[in-house]
Amino acid sequence: MRRIRFTIANLVAIIFILGVGFAALREPTDLWESSIFSLTLGVMLISILLAIHRSDKRRAFWLGFALFGWIYMGLSLIPSIESRLITSKGLAYLDSKVRGRLVLGDLFLPTNSGVGGNQFQMVAFTPNGDQLAISKRGGVGLWDVTTGKLLGGWSGTTENFVRIGHSLFALLAGWFGGQLSRRLCRTSRQAEASTAVDVEGTKS
Repeated sequence: MRRIRFTIANLVAIIFILGVGFAALREPTDLWESSIFSLTLGVMLISILLAIHRSDKRRAFWLGFALFGWIYMGLSLIPSIESRLITSKGLAYLDSKVRGRLVLGDLFLPTNSGVGGNQFQMVAFTPNGDQLAISKRGGVGLWDVTTGKLLGGWSGTTENFVRIGHSLFALLAGWFGGQLSRRLCRTSRQAEASTAVDVEGTKS
């Protein structure tokens, strides 16, 4: 079994995608979600062109990449299917572990005590019971009840977190599909070569 090899360009691309992906998951705002989705869509479109214009094993890789990547992305965009994907449940669970967005219940209270003026914000108790998570402009902060101070927070929503995760999973599914397709192509070529040798040996 041959080992999977990476070129320097491949490693740079992987590091770049991982870095951008983790940054987006850390702050899953609307801007990050749109950016990651657009990047993924661009890669998916380019994979179609590469599948057409490449040859041999490279074409096989990009065919598999485009097939697996587009199928996953399509499924993640259909609400009735997206909610049933194990990756959706995994991403939602992972997001629930982010400090500042794990809540037990919601209240609506006026925040006229130095946090945003006379506005209403969503307030929710965190599991430890001694802090409040305050949602404002799509972000969540921790409010310490004992000291009356805002401890800081994280912008973004669970919905954006899941969408960003699906975009990254689409790229991962594409890469896996490309590797599988290239391996199948190699196996098929070896089988054809072996058959040709056997046929020539029989004729001689």
